[in-house]
Amino acid sequence: MSSNKPTIRSIAAAAGVSRGTVDRVINNRAHVNPVVRARVQRIARELGYRTIPADSDTTAIRIGVVVPQWEVSYFTEQTRRGISQAARLLGTHEIRLVVEELRSRSNEEYIKCCESLLAQNVRGLVLNAPDNLVLQAEVARITQSGVAVTTYNSDIPQSSRLCFVGQNQIQCGRIAAGLMHLAINGQGKLLIITGNMEFHRRRVDGFCSRLHELGYSPDRFEIIECYERYDLTCDTVNRHVRNHPELSGIYMSTESVLGCIDGLSQARARHPIHVIANDLTPFNRKMLRTGRLDFVLEQEFSAQVYEAIMMLYDFLMHDRQPRTSVKYVSTTVITPEMI
Repeated sequence: MSSNKPTIRSIAAAAGVSRGTVDRVINNRAHVNPVVRARVQRIARELGYRTIPADSDTTAIRIGVVVPQWEVSYFTEQTRRGISQAARLLGTHEIRLVVEELRSRSNEEYIKCCESLLAQNVRGLVLNAPDNLVLQAEVARITQSGVAVTTYNSDIPQSSRLCFVGQNQIQCGRIAAGLMHLAINGQGKLLIITGNMEFHRRRVDGFCSRLHELGYSPDRFEIIECYERYDLTCDTVNRHVRNHPELSGIYMSTESVLGCIDGLSQARARHPIHVIANDLTPFNRKMLRTGRLDFVLEQEFSAQVYEAIMMLYDFLMHDRQPRTSVKYVSTTVITPEMI
C-alpha cells in the first residue's frame, strides 16, 4: 500500500477502471456496474480514501444478519469475520448489513430479534436458528411479508427459507462414527453428547446410522443432551465414565469440549477413552496437540454466513435464485499430526 495520499487516478489504476468510473462511485452516482462499484469501494478503502457520504445508506437495500449466542467465543468471532468479508465486498451504496447479536437461544429472543430487524425495513434476513415448529412458523411469517430468508450453519429445512449454507451434518456424523469405530477397534460402548438436538440432530442421526451399519446394537451407545452447558457436560462425562467402565469413546456434537475434557480428568478412567469433536477452535487445537482429542471435524465456519449473505445479495439485487436450496461447505478431518 502506498504511503502517498490516494487520488482518483491511483484508485482507477488499482481497480483497472477509468477515472470517470471512480468519480461516479465516490460521488455516489448511478450507472455503475454493482461488481465494479464494490471493487472500487474496496480498493479506495484499502488505500485510505473515504468513498461513501455519511448519509448514503438511506437508499441501500438492507439485509439483516442474526448472530446467535454461543458459549464459545470462537464461533461468534468466525461469524463476525464472515459478515465483515461480505461487507467489504459489497460496500454500503446498494447493500447495508444490519447485524443483531442475540443474548440467548430462546425462541422468544429469536422472534424479538427478527421483529427488530423487520422494523428496520430489511429486505432479506440471514438466520442461524434452531429447527423447531416455532421458528418454522416465524420464517413463514417473515417470507409471507415479502422478506427473503437464508439460513447458515443451522438449517430449518421444513420452512420457506430460500437456501441453507452450512456443513452436511449427516455426512459429518457418519464420518465421525467411522473414525470412532477405527479408534476403538470396534470394542466397548460409546457416549454421544449433543448440545441441543434442535441444532445438532442431523449430526447425531448420521453418527447413529453409521454405527448401525457397522453392526453396533442400540445398547452400545447412549445420547445425552447437555444444552451447550459446561457444567452439565462435565458432570455427565464424569458420571458416565465412573458408571460405565466399558466406555471406550465419546463423540462431542456440542460446543463445550472443555466440559468433556474436564469430566474425563475428574473421572480418572483406568483406560484410554477416545474423543472426537467438531470445529477447530483454539481449545480443540490445543487438545489435539496434547493428545486429548483423537480427531476434529472442521467446517468452514466464516464462509457459511458470507455465502448466505451473498446469495441474498444476488437474489435481491439481480433476481438470481440460488442454484440449489442447500449449499454445503467442506468437512475436513484434522488429526494431531496436522497441528
